[in-house]
Amino acid sequence: MKTDLFSIDLIKELQKPEYGAVREEFTEMTFLRNVLIFQADDRADLVFIVKKGRVRVYLAFEDKEFSLAILKKGDIYSTHTRAFVATLEDTVLLAMPTAKFHRFMLSHPVFSRTVMGIFGELLQQSFSIIASLVFKDVTQRLVDFLLHEARNHGRAEKGGICLAVDLTMEQLAAVVGSSRQTVSTIVNEMVKSGVIAKRGRGEFFLPKLELLQDFPHA
Repeated sequence: MKTDLFSIDLIKELQKPEYGAVREEFTEMTFLRNVLIFQADDRADLVFIVKKGRVRVYLAFEDKEFSLAILKKGDIYSTHTRAFVATLEDTVLLAMPTAKFHRFMLSHPVFSRTVMGIFGELLQQSFSIIASLVFKDVTQRLVDFLLHEARNHGRAEKGGICLAVDLTMEQLAAVVGSSRQTVSTIVNEMVKSGVIAKRGRGEFFLPKLELLQDFPHA
């Protein structure tokens, strides 16, 4: 499982001269960290791009939450997916009414192809999440998440890889679709087995990815 959905930075894409007019059509919205900015039944019909910060997109039912994605700078999403959107840090969004965004896409086919590619990545990620929930237990989902983050965002150090997840235990549990207590127990078992080492809040040291990949059979 992974939290980052898209490989294309739309903020960078919009800096191209041919998109000068559309840049002016976006409204800038600023939010503080840890704020719920859109709800599942929100009447706002917007497409938004993250200009700064990070937001969490998640589903919620009663006391359970499941994260669909962590959106970072340049990522795009909409408010009519029946998901909740909350900030993880101070955040700036560029927002536009969905109908207006659709009209812009029709008049700019090159940009439209870029956006369709992004939505294709979103669909692929959605199927990956479904498959992971159906066919893998929470331990394997957590292992998959840590492996993905280590391979894509880890920092090589002598003797292993340093990984800054930058998520609370509750947020990490929501990413893998489990409870905080269960994920905390699994992480502690990983530490006891020497698969990972805790360095601080949301920061881990992984001596060998092979050990993590084989957990709990390592």
